[in-house]
Amino acid sequence: MKLTRRMFKSPASPMLFFAILLVATSLYAQNRMQSVLTDQRMVVIPMRSLSEIGTDIDNAMAAKQHALDRRVQADNRLKEIESAIEAKKTALKDVDRRKDDAKKGKRESELTALQIETKANQQATDLLERLKDLRKAEIEEAEVAGELADVEIKALQMENELQRKRMEYDSLSAVGVSTLTQSTVQQVLSELEVRLLKLQQDRASATQKLASKQKDIITRRMKLHEAQLKLGMPRA
Repeated sequence: MKLTRRMFKSPASPMLFFAILLVATSLYAQNRMQSVLTDQRMVVIPMRSLSEIGTDIDNAMAAKQHALDRRVQADNRLKEIESAIEAKKTALKDVDRRKDDAKKGKRESELTALQIETKANQQATDLLERLKDLRKAEIEEAEVAGELADVEIKALQMENELQRKRMEYDSLSAVGVSTLTQSTVQQVLSELEVRLLKLQQDRASATQKLASKQKDIITRRMKLHEAQLKLGMPRA
């Protein structure tokens, strides 16, 4: 509406002017707010370049391979420990047999030495059992790390798709496509955002699970180290 000098000559003109100004300001604020709410940039998931996401995907794939390698290594160490435990059990059986012979022959000195040997073998076996549990925990940790990497890759791939669709929407908006087409693309973006957020939730849960496994491993290692130092035995 065009304001002229004539409108200010009557007593009501100032009031009318301020009323018009107030309405105009209100409409501008509403239009501005609507623009903000419908702006595709105003989303909870930040914009990132495809190259940055691609680098993260490569890193996640490398982390998955590293987890697989650690899983194999821990499994091999577990088999070694299990073999050592079996060897100790066989040794204990042999000592028991020799103790029986010493008892029958009333060889007290030999029996005493064999009893000491039995105790040492039992302590070594106990340490090996602790180490066996540690290796199992390392296997579980590597498996969880692999699961986290899988979720990370899925989330990043979904984010990559979201960013591509955002760029596609930007290009469509630039050429002035129909409102229906824009609405369809917006629905696609919203669905991708929901799915990405769900994957990010899964990633957060997997991260917490991995942290718990890593904490358990550290606790086991500390206790095993203390037991080895207490017995004065070499660390396995």
